[in-house]
Amino acid sequence: MTAEEQALKGHVFVVHGKVNQVLHDAVVVPTDEFLTVEPHWRDLIETEQPPRPTTWAKGWGRHRDTRCWLVDVTDLYGVYDTVLDRLEGAVEDIARSEDLGDPRGRRALPLVAVPVLGIGKGGYDGQQGRVLTSLIARLTDLASTHQLDIALVAANSSVYHAAQNLRRKLDPPLPEFEARAKALGKRAKHGELALFLGAGISIPAGLPSWEDLIKDLAEEARLPHADLTELTPIDQAELIEHRAEAEAGSQRRVRFQQSVAKRTSKAAQPALLHALIAGLDIRQAATTNYDTLYEQAMEAAGHPVAAILPWASGSGADRWVLKLHGDREHPEQIVLTRRHMVRYDAANRPSAALLQSLFLTHHLLVIGASMTDDNVIRLAHEVQAYREDHHQEQSEFGTVLHPSNRGPSIRAQLWEGQLDWVHLPPRRRDGCLPGARNLPRSGRTPRLDHVGLVTRSTISRPAGRGRPGPRASGPNAL
Repeated sequence: MTAEEQALKGHVFVVHGKVNQVLHDAVVVPTDEFLTVEPHWRDLIETEQPPRPTTWAKGWGRHRDTRCWLVDVTDLYGVYDTVLDRLEGAVEDIARSEDLGDPRGRRALPLVAVPVLGIGKGGYDGQQGRVLTSLIARLTDLASTHQLDIALVAANSSVYHAAQNLRRKLDPPLPEFEARAKALGKRAKHGELALFLGAGISIPAGLPSWEDLIKDLAEEARLPHADLTELTPIDQAELIEHRAEAEAGSQRRVRFQQSVAKRTSKAAQPALLHALIAGLDIRQAATTNYDTLYEQAMEAAGHPVAAILPWASGSGADRWVLKLHGDREHPEQIVLTRRHMVRYDAANRPSAALLQSLFLTHHLLVIGASMTDDNVIRLAHEVQAYREDHHQEQSEFGTVLHPSNRGPSIRAQLWEGQLDWVHLPPRRRDGCLPGARNLPRSGRTPRLDHVGLVTRSTISRPAGRGRPGPRASGPNAL
């Protein structure tokens, strides 16, 4: 195995949600010897009764030429190893299948989605502990052997938390991040942690990066992108909107913003990273993203977002998301150009104030954002000046998870004392945040769930909210 192949050794993630709400390269669908498929799996195979695969005598088989592999999860003698052997045959076949193409979402490795097999109508519902222990161990071996990432998806909350705890035994804490982990875990336990999400979390779902979005819009406006490179991205967008103005008249702005909304509506399934973040169940979030993938992932995990601000009131909402720059459902309010940025404070001051209140009252976990947005920078600096003017104790008001192939970011020095900048070398061919994995460990194969890296300690629901009790988090939660 080459050094690069060793660096890309597969990993098992534990996800709280639904299999069809995680973008995957292949999926395992449970059935019985008669190929009976329960209704909640039928949207994956698009039929009530799949035809018998050619390998069905072995208890597994590919459904036609789709991304679905069927596995018989029943056994007359109640031997779960028989089910695991069938699963292994299916995963090995997935690894050999060359027609699946490159990994979706710019991932380094293909992602196989696997539900917890056998605890429904498979007959092992009274043996969840034994099933999860054996299943996670076998999946870990398969991921490593076949260079696949595997998402073990649990729809049931108790099964999800049990799987977290079991996987913790196979994924011990990273000593170099344990102090950060405990600090963030403590904040989360007391309801003091909030999210700030940037475009980087949606790239692995198939949405364009900021640069690719501008290129697409320039092409539509028949502007050579090479001619725009001397301008900043928001000035590039401004010029593109001006070109649209000449063609669309009084409706130019709405038409331009509708084009943005269209391009950020192409992804139907949340990426693994959305699902991992949703599993943390952090109740307040702010984002500059236009898509709704995070909200979909929260819904799939059983944590529906009660209010999308600014279009709904957050009063009394158990969970809410603040869309700072508009979204695809409200294209006329999308913020992208220089003009939009200049007018932002006058048009969106309450939203800006709410973000600033999060800076002052919570600790922000920043994921998928490199903190280059002009408005966000201004608002953060205003908060810092406010803290200094009022002689507040100077402590960092956020943690940035920043993947980079170029080493620690010089940008971290700009935020010294305000943001804890955590450098995450992704060891990926594309260098972006998708998939949330791979941090070097001394003498070990690199692997990491980026999001969970800094929340390894136990997270519980804030007092008075929902059921009490411990909730594992971090990579063990993901």
